[in-house]
Amino acid sequence: MSPGFAIGILITFVTLAIVLVAVQVVLHLMKLNLEARVQAQYHSPDIVLVDMTANNFGQESLGLTQIRGNGALVLTQKGLHFFQLVPQREVRIPLSAITAVSLTKSHLGKATIYDLVKVEFVADGRPDAIAWYVADAAAWKARIEELCGLSQSGRRPV
Repeated sequence: MSPGFAIGILITFVTLAIVLVAVQVVLHLMKLNLEARVQAQYHSPDIVLVDMTANNFGQESLGLTQIRGNGALVLTQKGLHFFQLVPQREVRIPLSAITAVSLTKSHLGKATIYDLVKVEFVADGRPDAIAWYVADAAAWKARIEELCGLSQSGRRPV
């Protein structure tokens, strides 16, 4: 192996290591940002469930062109609150507005092999829905149903 080739490999590995460290630092700072946003709004006893790595598959009223968004999903006794990282935005859904909750594998044309928790709700007098990937979608569905008084079918009794 020539010295130039060995130096080239060494430079490649050093560059890769620097990039990996930079990515880790950015991800850590993003996590700290999310934690700070959640803590600014809620105290631990108020939180029923939280997933700091939730992935938003989109809100129906905003159309099909949305991109997925990572962030923190918080369930409290009063509602759901999603803190999205990029673009930085928040979605709040009062429990009283939720009409149904279900598990699905796709939402707004975006599919996955994992269960998503889909929440149907009324906003400004209009039906809407949003779905998230969370670590334990079945647990989220069950807790939302329990807090909303939804039937086993995941819908409000008529």
